[in-house]
Amino acid sequence: MNITKPMTPGKLPGLQFLDVSFNQDQGCFAVAHDQGFLVYNTNPIDLRVRRFFAPSSGSGSGIGQISMLHRTNYLALVGGGKSPRFPSNKVIIWDDLKRKSSLSLNFMSPVLKVLLSRIRIVVVLRNQVLVYEFAAPPKRIAAYETIDNDHGLADLSVYSTLVHLPSSASISSMSSSESLSSPREYPKGQILAFPGRTIGQIQLVDVSPEGQEKNSISIIKAHKSRIRCITLNSTGTLIASASETGTIIRVHSTHTTALLYEFRRGINRAVITSMSFSPNESKLAVLSDKNTLHVYNLIQSNAKLGADSYPEEDLSSHFPSNRQHMLNKLNLPFPIPNYFQSTWSFCSINTNHFHTDANGNEDRAVDNGVIGWSGNNSVIIVWKTKRIWEKYDIVESSKHRTEESPSTSGYELARYSWKSLDPQSG
Repeated sequence: MNITKPMTPGKLPGLQFLDVSFNQDQGCFAVAHDQGFLVYNTNPIDLRVRRFFAPSSGSGSGIGQISMLHRTNYLALVGGGKSPRFPSNKVIIWDDLKRKSSLSLNFMSPVLKVLLSRIRIVVVLRNQVLVYEFAAPPKRIAAYETIDNDHGLADLSVYSTLVHLPSSASISSMSSSESLSSPREYPKGQILAFPGRTIGQIQLVDVSPEGQEKNSISIIKAHKSRIRCITLNSTGTLIASASETGTIIRVHSTHTTALLYEFRRGINRAVITSMSFSPNESKLAVLSDKNTLHVYNLIQSNAKLGADSYPEEDLSSHFPSNRQHMLNKLNLPFPIPNYFQSTWSFCSINTNHFHTDANGNEDRAVDNGVIGWSGNNSVIIVWKTKRIWEKYDIVESSKHRTEESPSTSGYELARYSWKSLDPQSG
C-alpha cells in the first residue's frame, strides 16, 4: 500500500479500544473494545472475527482485556470499559466456536492480565501471579507474591518441538479438533516472567509440568527503579526489560540470569509501552510514549542463528550493527561518561510524522501502541486511541552514513502501509 502522507485517526464514533494483544506467533492480534472484541490477521491485515455483545440485564458489552490461545477458538476475556460485559475480577475462557463461556475464574481483586498456553492459565493480580491448569474445572497449581504490579506486567513463553500450528489457519479453522478434554502433548518448558518482591527485580519460573516438579525460581536484578515493561523471546531464553525511567533497555539470559545487552533508548525519561523480539530472535523492537520506535540488533546471544540460517555472503545485510557514539570508537587516554559508551538502536523512527490531528498538525498526543512482527524485518504497530494498524519495514538507508552522530547506521525504518481498524468494514 506504500502510504507516506500523514493521516488523521480512524473515525469510529462510540467505539473505544481497551486492549490489544498479539497471539503466540504474532500472526494475528485481538482487540478488546467497549462493545466486544475483534481478531485480525497481522499481515496481510484482515478482519477474521467480529463479536459485538448486546447489553443484557445486569451486564454490559465492554471487554477490557483479551488474550488469544494461538489460533484456536479459545480466548481469555475480562470485562472493562464504562459498561463491562463481565466483572473486572472475573476471567472468562471464551469458546468462540460455541459463542459462550467455557470456563470462569473469580478473584477478590481486579484481574490485570491473563496469559494462556495449552495447559496453563496465568492470572495477574496487583500483588500476586496465579497459575492454573487449563482444565475443567481449572485447578490452581502455583501462586507467587509480587511487589505492587499496577500495570499487570507478566509474560509467558512456551517452547516446544511437539506442537506446530499451521500459519495459514484462521482462528476458527481448528475449532473442531480443540476441546478441554482432548489429549495434548506437554511442551518442554513454559517460562513465566513477572516482577519480583523487590523494586527492579524480575522473577522467572518454569510453569510446565517438568518445571513444577523442580519448583525453582530465578531472580534477575534488572533495574534500580520499578519495572515498567518486560517481554520474553519465543524460546524463553531471553528477557528484555525497562524501568519507569525508560532510558535503558536490558536483555538478560533466562538460563543464567546474566546481563547480555544494555541498550540506550534516549536521555530523557519516557514510558516504554511495548517491546517485542523478532520471530528469529535477532532483533528487539521498542516503542515508547513519545511514539518513537527503536530496533536493536542482538544476534550474538541468539543460539538459533548461525551458518545454517543464512548464506555466509548475506550475513552483513541480515545483522546490521547497533549505533555507537563517535567517542566510544576512539582510543582515548581518559575515561568517558557512560552516555558516550552507550549502545543505541541501529534504526529508529518518530511515528508522529505520519499522524495528524483534526487541524492537520502533527499529532503528538500520547497513544498506547502495541508492537508485533511480520517476518524478521517488518514491525507492526497497533494504536489503541488512533485505532489503526501500521507496518514499518527495515530498509537500507538512503542517507549518507556519518561518524559524527550515533543517529545513522546504514539502515532505517520506512512506513510501508497502514489501515484504519474499522470493524464495520471487511
